[in-house]
Amino acid sequence: MKLRQALMLAALAASAGLAIFGDRTPNGGGETVEPAPRPQPAAAPKAAASPAKRKHAAIILALLPREDLMGPRDEERPESTLFAAQSLDRTPAGAGPQAPVAVPSATPGLPFTYLGKKYENAAWEVYLAIGDQTYFVREGTVIDQKYAVNQIRPPVLTMTYLPTKQQQTMTIGGEE
Repeated sequence: MKLRQALMLAALAASAGLAIFGDRTPNGGGETVEPAPRPQPAAAPKAAASPAKRKHAAIILALLPREDLMGPRDEERPESTLFAAQSLDRTPAGAGPQAPVAVPSATPGLPFTYLGKKYENAAWEVYLAIGDQTYFVREGTVIDQKYAVNQIRPPVLTMTYLPTKQQQTMTIGGEE
Protein backbone atom coordinates (compact mmCIF):
# COMPACT_ATOMS: atom_id res chain seq x y z
CA MET A 1 0.00 0.00 0.00
CA LYS A 2 1.33 3.42 -0.91
CA LEU A 3 1.86 6.16 1.64
CA ARG A 4 -0.92 8.28 0.18
CA GLN A 5 -3.41 5.41 0.41
CA ALA A 6 -2.38 4.74 4.00
CA LEU A 7 -2.92 8.41 4.94
CA MET A 8 -6.33 8.45 3.26
CA LEU A 9 -7.33 5.26 5.10
CA ALA A 10 -6.21 6.74 8.43
CA ALA A 11 -8.18 9.95 7.77
CA LEU A 12 -11.25 7.89 6.88
CA ALA A 13 -10.94 5.85 10.09
CA ALA A 14 -10.51 9.03 12.18
CA SER A 15 -13.57 10.71 10.66
CA ALA A 16 -15.67 7.54 11.09
CA GLY A 17 -14.58 7.36 14.74
CA LEU A 18 -15.57 10.98 15.36
CA ALA A 19 -18.93 10.44 13.67
CA ILE A 20 -19.67 7.36 15.80
CA PHE A 21 -18.14 8.25 19.17
CA GLY A 22 -18.15 12.04 19.05
CA ASP A 23 -20.16 14.33 21.35
CA ARG A 24 -23.71 14.60 20.00
CA THR A 25 -25.17 17.08 22.47
CA PRO A 26 -25.99 20.52 21.11
CA ASN A 27 -23.74 23.41 22.05
CA GLY A 28 -24.62 24.97 25.39
CA GLY A 29 -25.83 21.79 27.09
CA GLY A 30 -29.24 21.65 25.42
CA GLU A 31 -30.46 25.14 26.38
CA THR A 32 -32.68 26.94 23.92
CA VAL A 33 -31.27 30.29 22.97
CA GLU A 34 -33.61 33.01 21.78
CA PRO A 35 -32.47 35.99 19.78
CA ALA A 36 -32.04 39.24 21.64
CA PRO A 37 -34.46 41.99 20.62
CA ARG A 38 -32.85 44.59 18.42
CA PRO A 39 -33.61 48.23 18.83
CA GLN A 40 -35.29 49.85 15.85
CA PRO A 41 -33.05 52.39 14.13
CA ALA A 42 -34.16 55.95 14.51
CA ALA A 43 -35.61 57.44 11.36
CA ALA A 44 -32.96 59.60 9.78
CA PRO A 45 -34.07 62.95 8.52
CA LYS A 46 -34.43 62.94 4.73
CA ALA A 47 -31.79 65.04 3.10
CA ALA A 48 -32.24 66.61 -0.26
CA ALA A 49 -30.80 64.35 -2.92
CA SER A 50 -27.77 65.78 -4.61
CA PRO A 51 -27.77 66.05 -8.43
CA ALA A 52 -25.19 63.24 -8.64
CA LYS A 53 -27.54 60.88 -6.76
CA ARG A 54 -30.50 61.88 -8.93
CA LYS A 55 -28.63 60.70 -12.04
CA HIS A 56 -28.43 57.14 -10.78
CA ALA A 57 -31.83 56.94 -9.15
CA ALA A 58 -34.07 54.15 -10.48
CA ILE A 59 -37.13 55.20 -12.40
CA ILE A 60 -40.19 53.09 -11.73
CA LEU A 61 -42.79 53.11 -14.46
CA ALA A 62 -46.49 52.64 -13.90
CA LEU A 63 -47.95 49.19 -14.59
CA LEU A 64 -49.91 48.86 -17.81
CA PRO A 65 -52.81 46.46 -18.36
CA ARG A 66 -51.98 43.24 -20.22
CA GLU A 67 -54.32 44.07 -23.09
CA ASP A 68 -52.35 47.26 -23.79
CA LEU A 69 -49.07 45.35 -23.93
CA MET A 70 -50.04 42.02 -25.53
CA GLY A 71 -53.28 42.72 -27.34
CA PRO A 72 -56.58 40.95 -26.80
CA ARG A 73 -56.83 37.51 -25.22
CA ASP A 74 -56.77 34.37 -27.42
CA GLU A 75 -60.53 34.09 -27.83
CA GLU A 76 -60.67 37.72 -28.96
CA ARG A 77 -57.52 37.63 -31.10
CA PRO A 78 -58.01 37.51 -34.88
CA GLU A 79 -57.04 34.29 -36.70
CA SER A 80 -54.19 35.97 -38.60
CA THR A 81 -51.97 36.43 -35.56
CA LEU A 82 -48.93 34.23 -35.11
CA PHE A 83 -49.91 32.49 -31.88
CA ALA A 84 -53.65 32.31 -32.34
CA ALA A 85 -55.43 29.17 -31.24
CA GLN A 86 -55.80 26.86 -34.20
CA SER A 87 -58.05 23.89 -34.70
CA LEU A 88 -57.99 21.43 -37.55
CA ASP A 89 -61.70 20.57 -37.17
CA ARG A 90 -63.11 23.93 -38.29
CA THR A 91 -63.08 25.31 -41.78
CA PRO A 92 -62.49 29.06 -41.93
CA ALA A 93 -65.54 31.21 -42.38
CA GLY A 94 -66.23 32.00 -46.02
CA ALA A 95 -64.27 29.04 -47.35
CA GLY A 96 -65.66 27.78 -50.62
CA PRO A 97 -65.71 24.19 -51.77
CA GLN A 98 -62.47 22.39 -51.13
CA ALA A 99 -60.07 21.56 -53.92
CA PRO A 100 -59.82 17.86 -54.71
CA VAL A 101 -57.26 16.05 -52.60
CA ALA A 102 -54.40 14.47 -54.51
CA VAL A 103 -54.68 10.69 -54.44
CA PRO A 104 -51.44 9.09 -53.25
CA SER A 105 -49.80 6.77 -55.73
CA ALA A 106 -50.43 3.07 -55.36
CA THR A 107 -46.71 2.53 -54.82
CA PRO A 108 -45.81 2.86 -51.16
CA GLY A 109 -42.44 4.19 -50.07
CA LEU A 110 -39.76 1.60 -49.43
CA PRO A 111 -40.40 0.10 -45.98
CA PHE A 112 -36.81 -1.07 -45.60
CA THR A 113 -34.11 0.23 -43.31
CA TYR A 114 -30.64 0.05 -44.80
CA LEU A 115 -28.23 -1.79 -42.47
CA GLY A 116 -25.12 -2.27 -44.59
CA LYS A 117 -23.54 -3.87 -47.65
CA LYS A 118 -20.69 -6.23 -48.54
CA TYR A 119 -18.84 -7.00 -51.78
CA GLU A 120 -18.33 -10.74 -51.95
CA ASN A 121 -17.71 -13.18 -54.86
CA ALA A 122 -17.78 -10.33 -57.40
CA ALA A 123 -21.32 -9.29 -56.32
CA TRP A 124 -22.80 -6.87 -53.83
CA GLU A 125 -24.86 -8.14 -50.92
CA VAL A 126 -27.08 -5.60 -49.12
CA TYR A 127 -28.53 -5.98 -45.62
CA LEU A 128 -32.07 -4.59 -45.21
CA ALA A 129 -34.55 -4.72 -42.33
CA ILE A 130 -38.29 -4.33 -41.82
CA GLY A 131 -39.02 -4.19 -38.09
CA ASP A 132 -37.36 -7.29 -36.56
CA GLN A 133 -36.98 -9.10 -39.90
CA THR A 134 -33.53 -8.85 -41.57
CA TYR A 135 -32.96 -9.60 -45.27
CA PHE A 136 -29.68 -10.34 -47.12
CA VAL A 137 -30.38 -9.46 -50.76
CA ARG A 138 -28.49 -9.71 -54.04
CA GLU A 139 -29.53 -8.85 -57.59
CA GLY A 140 -32.56 -10.96 -58.56
CA THR A 141 -33.76 -11.55 -54.97
CA VAL A 142 -37.55 -11.34 -54.39
CA ILE A 143 -38.63 -10.14 -50.94
CA ASP A 144 -42.04 -11.32 -49.64
CA GLN A 145 -43.45 -11.52 -53.20
CA LYS A 146 -43.66 -7.70 -53.13
CA TYR A 147 -40.22 -6.38 -54.00
CA ALA A 148 -37.65 -7.63 -56.53
CA VAL A 149 -34.05 -6.41 -56.35
CA ASN A 150 -33.12 -5.34 -59.90
CA GLN A 151 -29.70 -3.81 -59.54
CA ILE A 152 -27.15 -3.07 -56.83
CA ARG A 153 -24.74 -0.38 -58.01
CA PRO A 154 -23.48 1.67 -55.06
CA PRO A 155 -24.55 4.30 -54.14
CA VAL A 156 -28.01 3.13 -55.36
CA LEU A 157 -30.10 -0.02 -54.95
CA THR A 158 -32.92 -0.36 -57.52
CA MET A 159 -36.02 -2.40 -56.65
CA THR A 160 -39.36 -3.08 -58.35
CA TYR A 161 -42.63 -3.01 -56.43
CA LEU A 162 -44.22 -6.11 -57.99
CA PRO A 163 -47.97 -5.33 -57.62
CA THR A 164 -47.61 -2.12 -59.73
CA LYS A 165 -44.35 -2.92 -61.55
CA GLN A 166 -42.89 0.44 -60.52
CA GLN A 167 -39.18 0.88 -59.88
CA GLN A 168 -37.93 2.50 -56.71
CA THR A 169 -34.42 3.39 -55.58
CA MET A 170 -32.69 3.42 -52.23
CA THR A 171 -29.43 5.15 -51.35
CA ILE A 172 -26.93 2.68 -49.92
CA GLY A 173 -23.72 4.72 -49.86
CA GLY A 174 -20.54 4.52 -51.92
CA GLU A 175 -18.29 1.56 -52.67
CA GLU A 176 -16.24 1.77 -49.48
